[in-house]
Amino acid sequence: MRLILFLLTCNIFLQAADISLNEIIQKLKEEHPTAKAIKAYEAAYSAENRAILSNEALQLNTDGSYAKPDLEKSGYEYSIGVEQKFINPSVKKSIAKSARYLNDAEILNLKHDFLLLQNDVRLLYHLNCLDKEAILQYKESYLAFETLYIKKEKAYQYGEISKKELLQLKIELERLKGDLNYYQNQEKSSREALASKTLMPIFKDETLSCKDTYSVVEKLSFDTVEESMKEESLDKKIESLKSDFGRYDKQFDSFTLSAAYQDEIDTKKYVVGLSIPLNFTSSFNEESRAVALHKKSALEYEKQKLKLKRGSEIKLLQKQLSQAFQSTELSASILKQYENELMPLIERGYQLGEDSAIVYLLSQREMWMYKKELIENYKKYYEILFELYSVLQIKD
Repeated sequence: MRLILFLLTCNIFLQAADISLNEIIQKLKEEHPTAKAIKAYEAAYSAENRAILSNEALQLNTDGSYAKPDLEKSGYEYSIGVEQKFINPSVKKSIAKSARYLNDAEILNLKHDFLLLQNDVRLLYHLNCLDKEAILQYKESYLAFETLYIKKEKAYQYGEISKKELLQLKIELERLKGDLNYYQNQEKSSREALASKTLMPIFKDETLSCKDTYSVVEKLSFDTVEESMKEESLDKKIESLKSDFGRYDKQFDSFTLSAAYQDEIDTKKYVVGLSIPLNFTSSFNEESRAVALHKKSALEYEKQKLKLKRGSEIKLLQKQLSQAFQSTELSASILKQYENELMPLIERGYQLGEDSAIVYLLSQREMWMYKKELIENYKKYYEILFELYSVLQIKD
């Protein structure tokens, strides 16, 4: 009874150690350096936006001199005053909007890259689960064949089969062992690739759940009208340039007020000043407006190209996904018939001596070839699926 309870406890513990795809993605969003960088940039850009809207610091101006005019009186003179620059409220608003849109565009670019990373992780998760499935299948086949070989080895000792037949079986057993080692190495490599992509030590003790892999379906419905993050980023940059138009349209973008006290040898003065840049005397604003206009047009063309390219890629990938689904279904159907119908007949014929060892071995190899083909078709399907998700910029 204690042994049963111990085994149940161990089983529950092992199950609890499994990590699901959603848990991995959640850890990515919380702990990955890129996710932390996005949060840090958001905080930095928020502070930058507040800094732009704040007033410039008051400037203190002082100077002193020693004067000795032609008159008999001589001495020190000094001046002390303050100066404050004020940005035209409309211009400041335009500058703030332009900076905010540019910052939003940068954040969208970072989120776009992070989304691609998440899709890479989803793909590697599925590939590792497929490698684990391949190991289970090949191990089952290997153990079954190993059991058969042991029986045939005894049969050879009793003179029931030839040495040639036993040698054929032994060579096939070694080949199967090599295939099993190959898939074990494949599983290890895909697991290391997944850990490397996440950049986090979250796989040390946990095993992948593999109970949440995506279903293989022929067609998927997506909202392709919604803009991608890259398109949204370009929209933000275009809005930033539009904000600059308002900035360069103003007659003046700033003015400066000053007040000073001047103590001269025989005079004390209070001075008040106003300084306004005369923008009409320079072509700077006009040329800057032209720069913004041309950049805006370039970004609009870039967005148009991106939209057309995205639409074309979506259509192509959807077609490839459908083809991959059909290939997977065909491989699964052939393998099912081979395993459940043909192979039992061949095994029975071999056991009864109706078929030779070579016929049996070739049939086994063909069945394993179909298993390998099915695994590869699944991998191809998921590669296309997550590439499609990356183009659509949605996760599922």
